[in-house]
Amino acid sequence: MPLRIAVIEDDALTRLTLVAALNQQGFEVSFQSGSASDAVRQFDNASVDVALIDLHLGQGPTGVDLARAFRRKRPGVGLVFLTSFDDPRLLSENLPIFPSNAQYLTKKSVTDISILAKAVNEAALGKARKPVRQPQQGLGALTDGQIEIMRLVAQGLTNSEIAKRRFITEKSVELAVARVARALGLVSSPEQNQRVHIAKVFFKATGGSTREDA
Repeated sequence: MPLRIAVIEDDALTRLTLVAALNQQGFEVSFQSGSASDAVRQFDNASVDVALIDLHLGQGPTGVDLARAFRRKRPGVGLVFLTSFDDPRLLSENLPIFPSNAQYLTKKSVTDISILAKAVNEAALGKARKPVRQPQQGLGALTDGQIEIMRLVAQGLTNSEIAKRRFITEKSVELAVARVARALGLVSSPEQNQRVHIAKVFFKATGGSTREDA
């Protein structure tokens, strides 16, 4: 019997592409959905071995929230996150803890459908490729607080605005921005300051683009 897959992705074209690719690989797509609320409703009435979930599902619950809801209903369901975010902390400061034995794939890393098929099969067997928040160079070396500073800088907030949100001084924000830049290996230049560099790294890591790159 083929593995039964649920596909939850808010972008309709991406969702249809995933469904077609999974069908071609011999999987059975139990249901597809573009929202967390609809996915929970369909999940209750479907047979699912593995849920393939986008991390960012627009306004409302995240893919992690949805995955945790699935696991509460059926502890044995396999989970594969497919996302544009290089580091899940870039999505939200208060992202819930990821369920155990979940696969985490970035969309840009899936250069061949066999990569996704392998992740689905491993998820069905309860295997985890690696801890989702594995310390590493670059973004993975940043603390949660530094990730939040990076997000606020990318949103275009001034040091004063960030200080108010974080309940710290402007001087502390200035030092935090400098530490983020150093951790990312960024250097300031007359043509482009550290904040612009940080914003570009953020947008690239979230699958987006700056106005200049668009």
